[in-house]
Amino acid sequence: MAIASWRQFTPLYFYSALSLCLVFLSAGQGLSAQTIFLLLVSGVLSWSLIEYGLHRFIFHYEARSRFVRKLLYQVHLSHHDNPAATQLFASLYLSVPIAAIYWLFAWAITRSWAAASYLFIGMASGYFFYEWLHFQFHHRKSCHYFMRYLRRYHLLHHYKTPGLRFGVTSPLFDLVFGTFRRM
Repeated sequence: MAIASWRQFTPLYFYSALSLCLVFLSAGQGLSAQTIFLLLVSGVLSWSLIEYGLHRFIFHYEARSRFVRKLLYQVHLSHHDNPAATQLFASLYLSVPIAAIYWLFAWAITRSWAAASYLFIGMASGYFFYEWLHFQFHHRKSCHYFMRYLRRYHLLHHYKTPGLRFGVTSPLFDLVFGTFRRM
């Protein structure tokens, strides 16, 4: 594999290392295994809401500014022009500010850096799952019914209804916010 193709995994390396550091720093902070599990699951679920919000309200935003239109194109809309591209992961330039805001928001809610860290680790895990699943939808065919359903649901967003079906890992928030349509 060429160096350029390894470089696209930089966010995976970075957030994996950061997550390991956060686990070591959070160990022994008095959180029970149950609490840690619930924080991790909540973090994963929070990713689904972040994914929906970013996709619907930011990545498909109709910007007036030429600069913002160009930025949105580079960040997401180019993916609609070329869904078969193999680029994985948002750049660190985009993801680090979002990750930092998430961690600070989690800390403001929990008032615990350890709890915020486990929420963050869950959210990062949700993000990695999203990237894997999204790649699968565009480059693989699954024999599992649920994966085929999600793949078809996502590809309908690309090819028929770009103003609907913003959830990639789940149609849950499409149902909640009225952008779900039956297939």
